[in-house]
Amino acid sequence: MENISKMEMAKALFQKDYIKTEKAFFGFITKVTYVPTNSPVVGLSLDYLLADGDKVMRLASAAPSELDALIKQNGCPQTSPNGHWRLSLCYSKDRKFVALQVLEFAGFEYKTVSEPRFIEGDDAAKFIGIFVK
Repeated sequence: MENISKMEMAKALFQKDYIKTEKAFFGFITKVTYVPTNSPVVGLSLDYLLADGDKVMRLASAAPSELDALIKQNGCPQTSPNGHWRLSLCYSKDRKFVALQVLEFAGFEYKTVSEPRFIEGDDAAKFIGIFVK
């Protein structure tokens, strides 16, 4: 699990009304909660090879109704220990909220290639199910 406060999308995430943050352990730990369900939010970074970048971008930006067709057509991207592409995810443990952002490795660091995307409700579970097993 990733430290959410160190993720690229942290500032945008923490500005959402439905996200509550609390500092703990002398300010070193930030607890993040999805307010509507009072569920803890966890962060995760998944790396993908260069060949799977297009799949990751399409899935991360797709409408929920398009997900099944995209997976049937292109398949799911496979994670890699080190990758050219990175998908940053923050999701509530009850799977009612997800935040997604795609990054690309360039110039010896990961740089954002998409704005953070926030999805709530049953649609969030669809996206989480694709990327988190």
